[in-house]
Amino acid sequence: MNQNLSVLVSEIQNRARIYVHIYRELSKEVGEEKAAEIMKRALYERGREKGIQLARRLGQPDLHKMAIAFMEGKTDMDAFGHEIVQEHSDYVLLRLNRCPLAEAWEELGLTPEKQKALCDIAYQVDFGKYEAAGYKLAFSCRIADGGKSCDMKVTI
Repeated sequence: MNQNLSVLVSEIQNRARIYVHIYRELSKEVGEEKAAEIMKRALYERGREKGIQLARRLGQPDLHKMAIAFMEGKTDMDAFGHEIVQEHSDYVLLRLNRCPLAEAWEELGLTPEKQKALCDIAYQVDFGKYEAAGYKLAFSCRIADGGKSCDMKVTI
């Protein structure tokens, strides 16, 4: 792994640890369910910001253009192992072969249930991004759930 990629992965893992601390502190104040709800809304909104930028860049929703954008800049700096698995006229199946977030949660010794709960929070950024850009997103599997990859089906 090149040095820049290693730094990027470390920063993503740091973000995962920050999510844990925010979740724990919020949970003390408002309970786990409300803490998750607040964090989900916040991350979804950050995703929306990214999605609005993506929509401005790509124009009207176009699955092929979106798939190309998914892979842009992912050569030697791909911390998630991006891959286009299938591209059809009515959907695109995208894959992340690695998740530094899930890796950090596992290193922290979080239970599988807590890892899933944190992924439920963290992946709201993806829903916000794709929905704000005019797409629909569904995950068929996730690394945090024990899958080998995170598979995302994107439709218009």
